Amino acid sequence: MPLSDATIRNLKPREKPYKVSDFNGLFVLVKPTGSRLWQFKYRLDGKEKLLSIGPYPKISLAEARAARDAARALVAKSLDPSTAKQDQKREERERRGLTFETQAQAYFEKTQKEGRAASTLNKTQWLLDMAIADFGRKPMSEITSPMVLRCLRKVEAKGNYETAKRSAPRSARSFVMPLRVVQRRPIRHML
Repeated sequence: MPLSDATIRNLKPREKPYKVSDFNGLFVLVKPTGSRLWQFKYRLDGKEKLLSIGPYPKISLAEARAARDAARALVAKSLDPSTAKQDQKREERERRGLTFETQAQAYFEKTQKEGRAASTLNKTQWLLDMAIADFGRKPMSEITSPMVLRCLRKVEAKGNYETAKRSAPRSARSFVMPLRVVQRRPIRHML
């Protein structure tokens, strides 16, 4: 019999962990501490495996069933849902580690290795520091052109038009895929 939200809420802890099944391999593992964890049991290449979905009530019954259905679709394609989940977590960690600050630092180190003059390095570092102050800790995938423009507008508001014009391409070079719009035209024409 399929589980309901009320049934799950009323599950009491016992001396040992126990399982309460929903259907199609989904069940709730009730631990002696009282925590309830969603798990999905499946077979791949003749071996029984478990996929942990998450804790109840953080993961609702409907969300757990949706996760189970997605995992069943992967199993139907002979793919391991546990491996897919681990790959997704790894990609997310890497994506979050790739921030504007780390890319700007890599760009600055590259310019140092190219043997640029000390004054050029100082100016580059100063310009990049302005951008890092605004959005340095954000992942690269979350930085948008309007965010860069807001940063440059702050510089222009002080009357430093030449600084804004020069910092746009230097900030853009820190990106893996440079902001072509910022590099092609001076910032004055973009506003």
